Formats: sequence, structure tokens, C-alpha cells
Amino acid sequence: MNTSSLTKQLEQHIEWKRKANSQLTQYTGWLSKNQLSSPEIEDLISRAKQKLVEDAITLSFVGESSRGKTELINSLFFSHFGQKLFPSEIGRTTMCPTEVLSDKAITNAYIRLLPIETRKTERTIANYKASPDEWVTINLPGNNPAEMAKAFNEVSRNRQASYEEARQLGFSPGALEASEAMPGKVIIPAWRYAIISFDHPQLNHGLRIIDTPSLNSYGCEPELALDILNHSHAVVFVVSAEKNISIGDLAVWKFYLKQIQDDPSAQLLTVLNKTDLLWDDLEGERYAQLTIAQRQKSIAKKLGLAAEKILPVSAKHALLGKVRKNQRQIDRSNIDALEQVLSERVSQHQSKLAATPILLSTLTMMKNSRDSMQLRLEDLKAQHQLIGKSSGENKAIIEELNNQTKAEYQNYHKRLLTLKSNRRLLSRQAELLDTAANTPQFNRLSNKLKNTVNTQWTPGAGLAQGIADFFRALYLDLNNLKLEVSMANKMASSLYERYQPEHDELELPVPNIDLEFYTQQFRSLQTRSEGFNQQLTAQSPEAKVIITRLFNTLLNQINQTLKLLKQDTTHWANDVLQPLLQHTLEQKQLTEQQMVQLRNLTMDAQSILWRSEKISLFINDTAKQLELADGFLGKSNNGNGVEAESTLPADWPSTL
Repeated sequence: MNTSSLTKQLEQHIEWKRKANSQLTQYTGWLSKNQLSSPEIEDLISRAKQKLVEDAITLSFVGESSRGKTELINSLFFSHFGQKLFPSEIGRTTMCPTEVLSDKAITNAYIRLLPIETRKTERTIANYKASPDEWVTINLPGNNPAEMAKAFNEVSRNRQASYEEARQLGFSPGALEASEAMPGKVIIPAWRYAIISFDHPQLNHGLRIIDTPSLNSYGCEPELALDILNHSHAVVFVVSAEKNISIGDLAVWKFYLKQIQDDPSAQLLTVLNKTDLLWDDLEGERYAQLTIAQRQKSIAKKLGLAAEKILPVSAKHALLGKVRKNQRQIDRSNIDALEQVLSERVSQHQSKLAATPILLSTLTMMKNSRDSMQLRLEDLKAQHQLIGKSSGENKAIIEELNNQTKAEYQNYHKRLLTLKSNRRLLSRQAELLDTAANTPQFNRLSNKLKNTVNTQWTPGAGLAQGIADFFRALYLDLNNLKLEVSMANKMASSLYERYQPEHDELELPVPNIDLEFYTQQFRSLQTRSEGFNQQLTAQSPEAKVIITRLFNTLLNQINQTLKLLKQDTTHWANDVLQPLLQHTLEQKQLTEQQMVQLRNLTMDAQSILWRSEKISLFINDTAKQLELADGFLGKSNNGNGVEAESTLPADWPSTL
């Protein structure tokens, strides 16, 4: 049985990060050995490595209940356990939003469950995550799939509640199932949120899976719409082929997902699950495919999508086929098509990660360090050939080379001093950036708005106006920062234009501050908040508590984004000139070494043969340094400075 394309891509991404981290470690050692290290570059490399460690890929599965989301998760990621790991049967399915991950801080496998009663408070899920004692924790037998599956049934637990209690908890009682055992009561989930952590190769390296049960989850938990869905690398919207698209399906699409679909960088996939219900062995495969195609067109029309944008799958038969190692069943389930699309999303994420400013800067320095050594080797070979030509002119040639090298050394020395001076000058711009990116203005804004939440933020027009005012004030603050960021980027571009390396192959990209990225984050939050308000007007039990949680979620999300922005602006002054400084420092040291070598050649009237042998030693030493540099770039070298195939993670050089 072949490994799925998604599993392969996830494994490749894990290996890519491992190699990238290893290369950064090798580069650190190479800089230190060659006395080219500094606190600034060590800090930059450390943060680049931390970026790789913290990287996570979040895949969210959304849709109404009984659409087969959990079974789809089982078939995509956990079929190797040989059984259903997460509950996905009638009457026993996920009842609360569930987050599946590998907790690096805790080695033991566990389930953490947040009681549904916490919905009566204004605290967000993120706030509760900081208080583990508020959760019910169940330790898991991490090496026993059958026992783990048994424990996972806890996420499907429900309980009975009065209509009034259901309303207080944010549910619409009319949308809930009535209790047969206790007339006058309804059935509600026992838990508000679940976190499951266990040992799994892909989870251990940053894969995070979100399984959401129904519209009720989104309507009562602003974080699902504003945080989790917004930060997912792929959102899989699951509808069922069992029947045509329902009002609930359309509500999920309209209020939460259409905004993602309208985003140019959308990572939304729509899956038509349970296609096996349309199979008819008597009518044959052609009839089944025509029926599935008709269902695709019908659903696509209601969602405003092209029919080919809806992927038909049978999660049930995909899981059965994988467990039974039946390739024909797997092929018929069409799970491969979904896995291929998801694997492309992982690949896109890897490319974006490789192109982040901090990783791009470190790669640029690594590549230029290696290429500078290559140019140095070529210069030595040219000198070797020149000196060996004529015995009469030998000493004069060496003197001329020595004078040229001294001039180059002086040039790099002056450039290094100037760059260090420019870094100090940039500190003033850094102070202006720091002031503009500071959050006191935002804190004053949030405190002011808190007073209006309970009085003016009501479902409908009041909430819409409150959201609009909130973001309008935020964008006004960002305009001040925009001016300072524009000035900072212009200063950086000017310096890079002035001090760009002379060799075309050593061109350095300018590390600019990307304010547009953060502005897009805020716009996305605003759009999703507006969609949340539209849904809230249709379902308003205990709206005041939900609106307060919405406001708190907005504050938390904006604070997190501003914190990242603040980190970018804080590091800017030290980071922006680092590639130029590092290149100039390396060139200064190389020319200094060359001066010493040439001086040794002119000390005595040695023979041409002696000088030739001496330069050969210099060439060999440089070739060894080049070989080490090839190591941290993942290249191989034949010992004569001729490159062989690169093993550098493919996305890194492609970003240059």
C-alpha cells in the first residue's frame, strides 16, 4: 500500500524543517570557527531556528453535524491504527469543538475537557487555556489504540438540560434534540471544548487538527470564527451527499466561510462526503458518477461555486480500504484527490515559511558566505596561474597583487565602519517605529469601547456600528505607524542601494517591514466579526454574554497581532543591515588573510616552485572552507570548487 500524498508531503515538510534547522546550526559553527560571529547574528539565527520550531500547520474541518467530518479525519490521518480512533458513529460523534495536537510541554498523552457550564461566563476559550485547573483532565494510554479510542468517546458525551439552562448556555432550544427520558428537557453537549494530545509523528512536528461539530459551536464561540478558522492553513467544509444542502449548511457557509472563499489567499476546500450512499451496484459505476455529478452541481449552485470546486469522497470507504489494504476501495472513495489538494496546501505553507523575512535573511547570509568563499577560491587560482607564468616578473606581480589587496581591505574596513555608524543612525528611526507601534493608544481605545459594549453593542445595527467604530479607530492608529514604516523601508532601500555587493551573484534583498500583512490580518478579523453579527441576529439567546466574548476575542486577537508587529519593529534596527554587515565583515577578513599570504610570498627571494606550492596550500585551505560552507547549504563539492547537486531544501533557493 502506497503512502498517501498528504502523508508524504507532511513528512517532507518535517524533514525540510529538520534540515533547515541543522544547516542553521552548521552555519553558526562555521561563523564561530572563522571568527565571523557576533551577538547580533547569533540572535538572528536563534530567532530563525525558533521560527522553525514554532511552525504549525492547522487543518480545520467544519460543517453541520452528521456530515462525516470525524470519519474524514480518521481516514486522512489515523487509519494506520487499524480502527476508528475518534468516535464517528450514529449517536456517538464529536459533540464539542476538538483540537488534536502534540503538546511539547507535557510528555503524557491526555484529553482536556472544558465543562459546558463555562459558557455562562464572559471568559474566552483562550483565557481558559491559561488555567489548566479549570479543565477536566483524563490521562491516555498512548500506546494502546483500542483504549485510546475508548477514552476519546468522552468528546461525544452529552447531558440533559432545561430549556432555560440551554438558553443561558447560548443554545437555541428549538434547534436541539428533545430528551425522551426526561420530557421538558433537551440534550446538550457536556463539554464546551476538548484538547487531545498524544504521540504521533506528524502531530509531534506541528500538525494541528480542529474538528467542529455544528453551527451551534460557531454561534456561541466567537474564537472558532475569528481565531481558529482565520489561522487555519486549510479549512475543509464538509457537506453530505445523503441529501441536498440544508439550511444549516448554508448558514455555516454564509456566516463563517464565504468570507474565507472571497479572500484571494483562501485555503477553503468544499468536500461532498458520503458519496457511497449514491452508489448503486445494480445501475453500475456510470450511473453512480452521474448522480454524484448532479449533486455536485446542485450544491455548487447554492454556494455560488463551480461544480469542480466540490470534491466528492467517501470517508467511510477510504478508511475501510486503508485498514483492509484494499486499493480498489481506496481509489473508488476518491480520498486521493482530497489528499493531493491538502498536500498542495502544505507545500504552499512551506514556501511562505521559507520566504518569511527572518528565514530569507539567514539564507541570504548563508548563501553569500558560501559564494564569497567560491569567489575567493577562484581569485587564488587566478593568482596561482599568474605567478607561475614568468620568473622575471614574479615578484612584481606579487607586489601589485599585494597593493590591490591592501586597497580592497581599506575599502571594506571603511565600509564596515560606515555601516556600523549607519546602524546607530537607524536607532532614531527605530525609536519612532517603537513609539508608533506601541499599544498604549490601543489600550486606551479598548478601555473606552468596553464601556459601550453592554449598552450599545446589541445584535444587528448596534453591533455592526460598534465593530465599525472599533476598527476605524484602530486603522487611524495604524496610519501613524504606516508613515514611520514607509520612512524606515526607504532608509533601508537607500543603504542597500549604496552598499550592494559589486558581484551580481551576491545581490542582497532588502529586509523591509511588511505592514500590509498585519493590515490584512485586521481586515480579516473585521470581516469575520461582521459575519458573526449576521449570524447572531438569527440566534440570540444570551446574546449579551456572547457579544462580550466576541469583544474579548477581538481584543485578544488584535493584541496578539500587535505584539508580533511590535517584535518586527523592535528587531528591525538590528536586523536590517545585518546581511550587509556580515558580507562586508567576511570580505574584510578574506582580504586580510590574502594580505598575510601575499606578504609571506615576498619575504624572501624564494623560487617560483616554492611560491607555487605555497599558493597551492592556500587554495587547499580555502577549498576546505568552501566544503564546510557547502555543508551548511546542503551542497556537495568535488574538492576543486566545482559544485555538484544541491541538497538544500528546495523552497529556500527558489525564494532568491
